[in-house]
Amino acid sequence: MRFLLPFAFGLVATTAQAEISLNLEQGLVAAENQLTSLSSPTPSDQMAIGAVRFLHGVEKTLQIRWQYNATFEDYDLPVLRLPIPPNPHAKPFDPALVTQIFADLTQDMSNARTALDTISQNDDVAVNIDLQTLWFDINMNGKRDPGENLLELGAFLATGDTDFGGANNIPPLQVRFDTADVAWLTAYTHLLSGIGELVVAFDPTDAIEKTMSSSAAMDKLRGKPYESTSGIITNETDFIDKFATVYGALNRQPDPAHARKAYAHFQEMIQQNKIFWNAVSKETDDNQEWIPNAHQTAALGFDMPVDAANAWQAILADLEAMLNGELLITHWRIAPTGGINVKKIFLDPPVVDIVTWFHGEGLLPYMERGPVMSRNSFRQFENMFMGDALLFAFLLN
Repeated sequence: MRFLLPFAFGLVATTAQAEISLNLEQGLVAAENQLTSLSSPTPSDQMAIGAVRFLHGVEKTLQIRWQYNATFEDYDLPVLRLPIPPNPHAKPFDPALVTQIFADLTQDMSNARTALDTISQNDDVAVNIDLQTLWFDINMNGKRDPGENLLELGAFLATGDTDFGGANNIPPLQVRFDTADVAWLTAYTHLLSGIGELVVAFDPTDAIEKTMSSSAAMDKLRGKPYESTSGIITNETDFIDKFATVYGALNRQPDPAHARKAYAHFQEMIQQNKIFWNAVSKETDDNQEWIPNAHQTAALGFDMPVDAANAWQAILADLEAMLNGELLITHWRIAPTGGINVKKIFLDPPVVDIVTWFHGEGLLPYMERGPVMSRNSFRQFENMFMGDALLFAFLLN
């Protein structure tokens, strides 16, 4: 999954009305300090506090990776695959780093919700932001350097382009985040929290340490690091080491408590999405909208198909039914009469063994007869957005 929330806030300038304007030129820490010093924060202020905490949580993952030169771009997990600049004075890599990153991120998402949960759907929220002012202080030097602009990181996610430096030439991109967007951001905090809890549940520390130490021992026996000459796989050793690490992390008994917390977060993500789409459908204004309804215009200039909301909500309905155990995930051994109950897997998580899962033996306790989830809703969404389906799925959460 390719995740970076294309959303941020900065140093606050509060007006007498509910609406506020934010600027992030001085960074997320300065913004949070000023926002949290307000004696009587409005709902808009609380939205800004939650958003800044969210983004600072993401920023911290980039900073700790930079300190260790921890490049995980090939791992398809949020925050790990974002690019970081090289650090010539990096600390030696710590096998516990990945688990710590996601444990901290989960706590930061909780801190963001502390502010967001004070806002009701009856509150008037309006936060104006120029997306061009948003940046992460990855190398922790207190100034914006090439590669730290949010739009540059967003371009990397969309295109894989790491030729940074052009984002500062982009004209202002003014967006107004409103009451509906509180639920949208809250849903994102639950999504990242759920992923974070899953990583902690499987805790890859031991697998990373074993892969690193055994690879170093084999290099020592060989006299030098192995270099592929087959040309079949680019960076063959890196690929094998990464596969061994992931397999080693998954092929162990996960912590049930963290798996169940992940399940609760994913359920709440769906509920917050329902709140968001219901609120968006009732909006009658058209003011620099983040995600518009069928009668509004997107501030970023993209075209939203008229039936996009219904198409995305159909996907969410399928996901909710899957989480509730009402729709099963297909497995070739018992298709088409049944499949895997995902709810049972979350509540009583098994070892993820690729061989026994493919055979079916490892999943037999979770197999049952019943309706199986199809890809029809996502196919319709893909057809609606054509080549941009994944980008819009990322945006819509």
